[in-house]
Amino acid sequence: MKNTYYGFIVLIILLFGSIISLNAQDSELELIKNEIMEQSKKEMLAFKDGDCDTLGALFDENASLYLNGRKAPGKMALIKFCENIQRPFEKPSKIDMEYIPINESSAFVIRTMEFSKDGEIYKKEIVTKIWQKKNNDWKIIHLHSTITEL
Repeated sequence: MKNTYYGFIVLIILLFGSIISLNAQDSELELIKNEIMEQSKKEMLAFKDGDCDTLGALFDENASLYLNGRKAPGKMALIKFCENIQRPFEKPSKIDMEYIPINESSAFVIRTMEFSKDGEIYKKEIVTKIWQKKNNDWKIIHLHSTITEL
């Protein structure tokens, strides 16, 4: 009877410790999510405003870029694109953002935009970015953007 009692106490302690550990991990991932949300806002605003230097600074030197499934030349091509694209941009009718922290040094973001004309969706763009924290600084290490005409 005594062994059952001690076994029950050990089980309760292990369960309690596991709950505390999971809550700590959830809190850490929530902090990462908030950091990525802030960095994403900065990146999107820089692109929208044509602040191509700020945009470029948010990308890792060796970032991989894919546009509509094709590998783009790299960070410098992205900066040149930023400098030359016509603004203002067409406004999407709907935007969904997902921020998914993986661990304390990596996360990814999925942005889905729908564009409507006469009440009908005619175009959809999905942009995914992988962020990595290096030397306490978040950088985009991978970008993939696909635009689909519907």
